[in-house]
Amino acid sequence: MDGPAAANSGHQGTAMALAPLAHVLWTRVMRYDPSRPDWPDRDRFVLSNGHTSILQYAMLHLTGYDLSLEDLRQFRQWGSRTPGHPEAGHTDGVEVTTGPLGQGFANAVGMAIAERYLRTRFGEDVMNHHTYVIMGDGCLSEGVSHEAASLAGHQKLGNLIAFYDDNHITIDGVTELALSDDAVGRFEAYGWQVIDIGDAGEDLDTIEAAINQAKADTERPSLVIIRTHIGYPSPTLTDHHSAHGLAFGAEEIAATKEIMGLPDESFFVPEEVKALYTAAGAAGAAMSAEWDQRVAGSAMSRSEWDACWAGSGLQGWDSDLPTFDPGSSVATRKASQAVVDAIAPGVPGLIGGAADLTGNTGTALEGLGVQGSINPGGRQIYFGVREHAMGAALVGMAHHGGVIPFGGTFEVFADYMRPALRLAALSGAKAIFVFTHDSVGVGEDGPTHQPVEQTMSLRAIPDLTVIRPGDATEAVGAWQAAMASEGPTALVFSRQGIPVSEGTSADAVSRGAYPVNDVESPDAIIIGTGSE
Repeated sequence: MDGPAAANSGHQGTAMALAPLAHVLWTRVMRYDPSRPDWPDRDRFVLSNGHTSILQYAMLHLTGYDLSLEDLRQFRQWGSRTPGHPEAGHTDGVEVTTGPLGQGFANAVGMAIAERYLRTRFGEDVMNHHTYVIMGDGCLSEGVSHEAASLAGHQKLGNLIAFYDDNHITIDGVTELALSDDAVGRFEAYGWQVIDIGDAGEDLDTIEAAINQAKADTERPSLVIIRTHIGYPSPTLTDHHSAHGLAFGAEEIAATKEIMGLPDESFFVPEEVKALYTAAGAAGAAMSAEWDQRVAGSAMSRSEWDACWAGSGLQGWDSDLPTFDPGSSVATRKASQAVVDAIAPGVPGLIGGAADLTGNTGTALEGLGVQGSINPGGRQIYFGVREHAMGAALVGMAHHGGVIPFGGTFEVFADYMRPALRLAALSGAKAIFVFTHDSVGVGEDGPTHQPVEQTMSLRAIPDLTVIRPGDATEAVGAWQAAMASEGPTALVFSRQGIPVSEGTSADAVSRGAYPVNDVESPDAIIIGTGSE
C-alpha cells in the first residue's frame, strides 16, 4: 500500500491479494541467489500482470536483492529502480519487461522452451529449473494468451507453472461484465494440468501443496487457479473494483494495517519478517555454489556451453558463409536459408523456426531435430500460425539466455506481433525476427499480403535494428550483423529473385550504408534499400 500511496500512482489491491502466493514462492519454493541474479540455473519468475510491480519489488528487497527500502520509496519516480512496470536490465531480479497484458505469459513459454533445450543438450546437473508466471483475467482475455497456452500445451512444457489470479475484478467492475470463460475447461483442452484450489488465496500450505503437485507433473504445463480477493484485508475496499488502482488513502491504509497488527508507519518492516526473508534469500548462495561444482565436474562441451551463454558461435562459426556470383538472381530469403544452413552447426544456441512458413521464410534447421517432448533437444521449432506468441516467446527465450532465438513469417504479418517486437526493443532482447515477402513483389497474393507500410513501421521502433538487404551478398552480411548485435534485429527479405550486384559487400552491411558505385563529382546521389 505504501509505495503507490507515496507515488500517488500505482496498483495496490492486486499486490495485496497476491502477497501470500509471492511469500510461498520466494520463501518455500523458488531457487535463486540474490547475490548472483544472473545465475544460469535459477528459477525464472515472470509477473505478467506487470502493473502489480510493487509486489515483485517488495519480494526482491526483502530477500536481499540490490534493491533498498529507499528504492521502494521512489516507486514510479523518474529515474528510479522501481518503475511502474518491471523492466528487464533495469532492476536485478526482473527477468522480462512486462506491462501489456499477456506478454509475460507468452515470454514464460519461451523461457520454458529454452530451459528444456539447454537441459537436454548439457544435462540436468547444470540446467534444471522451473519457470513461474503470475497472470490475471486481463492476461487471459488477450488473444496472445490463447496462442501461448496452445503452444505450451502442444510442447508439453512440464517445467512451466502458471498462476491465474482469479479475483473477479476488472477496472470497469466485476469480470462478469465481459468474461464468462471456463478457465479450467479451456486449459485442460490445451493439454495443461489444471489445479483449482478455490478460495485458498490466504492458505500458505494449500498454495505450496498445489505448486508441488504442479512440479510433480513433468509431462504437462500446469495452471494453478487461485480465487483471491483484491484489496484484502481492507475493511472497505476488499473485492471492490476501485482497489485495482490507487484507492488506498491514508485513513484506509491505517485501518488495514491495524487489522494486520502493523503500526501506522510507512514502509515499516518488522524485524522478524525481514529476518525470515533474508534467510530465504541467503539460502540461494549455497545452491549456486553447489551448481558451480557440478558445472566444473560436468562432461558437457564447455566450448559449446560458453558459446551459448555468450550469444555467439564456436570458433570459426562463420568460416563457411555462402557467396554468390554477380549477375545471378537469388531471392534474399533463399540466401538467408543458405546462411542458416552454413552457421547452424557452429552456433549451438541457434534455435527457432517459423509460424507455419518454415520453407517459405528460409528458417529451416535441416537435420537438427524438431523441438518437442519427443525430442527436447531439437532446434527446429514449429510455432504454428501463432505469430504473436512466437514473437513473445522469442523474447522470453532471449532473456532466459543460452540461446539465440529466431522466428520467421511474412513481413505483412509483423503487425500480428508488434507488441512483442516493441518489448524486444525496449528490453534489449537478442532475438532475430525474419520477415520475408517484403514488397509488392509478392504479386498474385494481392494487397492483403503486400507489405507497403510495414518496413517503415518497423524502422520507427527505437532500438530495433532493421536490415533489408539489396541482394544475396548483403543477406549474408545481415545475418552477420544480427549475430553481432546485443539486441533485437529484424531481417527483411524478398520473395522474388534479385540480381546480385557488383560492388555489394557483406562486411559493409553493419555500417548501415556504403557506396556501391562511387564517383568523384556525382551529378546525383541515388540511395537504394532492399529489393527496389
